[in-house]
Amino acid sequence: MGDPEPMIKVTLPKREWLLRCYSDKEDVFTIEVQRGGIDLFLPSGSDTVRLEAPQIAAFRDALDEAIAQAEADLRAEVRVDAVT
Repeated sequence: MGDPEPMIKVTLPKREWLLRCYSDKEDVFTIEVQRGGIDLFLPSGSDTVRLEAPQIAAFRDALDEAIAQAEADLRAEVRVDAVT
């Protein structure tokens, strides 16, 4: 007998990633995708952040996912524009 079908599912694409970083205080920064664009939000009060090796890997993965979602948004926008 297999596992029951999950009742709680994510149905919308991921649009936000929270990543640990080093700033004046250890904190997180955010990558967000909105309508084909990518926004980076630094921790409040920080001009810069520093990423060490594990954080660089996490940033690369998150940015790759964000780029893929932004591209999907742009492709969907082009399809909508072509239809209208």
